[in-house]
Amino acid sequence: MPMRSTLRSFPLVAVLALAAACGDSTPAASSLPPGYYITISGMAYAPLNLSAPAGATITVLNRDAMAHSVTQQVAPATFTPGAPGGGTPFDTGLFTGTKTFTLPAGLVEGTVLSYYCSSHASMMVTPNGTITIRAAAAPAPDPYPGGGTGY
Repeated sequence: MPMRSTLRSFPLVAVLALAAACGDSTPAASSLPPGYYITISGMAYAPLNLSAPAGATITVLNRDAMAHSVTQQVAPATFTPGAPGGGTPFDTGLFTGTKTFTLPAGLVEGTVLSYYCSSHASMMVTPNGTITIRAAAAPAPDPYPGGGTGY
């Protein structure tokens, strides 16, 4: 009898192991060093307004199962890619998992850069986010620890 109950529990153990292996590919929050993070989860950006110095590297953690982007737009809520006044806009392109991009050096203190998802635009729960240039902005942990996937 003990052999039979062990064999019956084997499929359950195998299913649980597979489920754990199919989890989020984004690094666990505890393994992330302080930095400048934008998290996408549940079709929403967090934080909605990130402060970072000019030239900083921004890490984007897409915790949704579908591809999103962080695409700079000419002006808030226009959903038109580009940088105000010209220049090279940032754009992660559509991705799942983790992507980074670097803010242009030399941006003036207080400059506000607006972004959106090029695939979902106004369908996002929070369709626009901003990055405000602050020389004194300190790196911080992931703003949405705990991970999980949204949609």
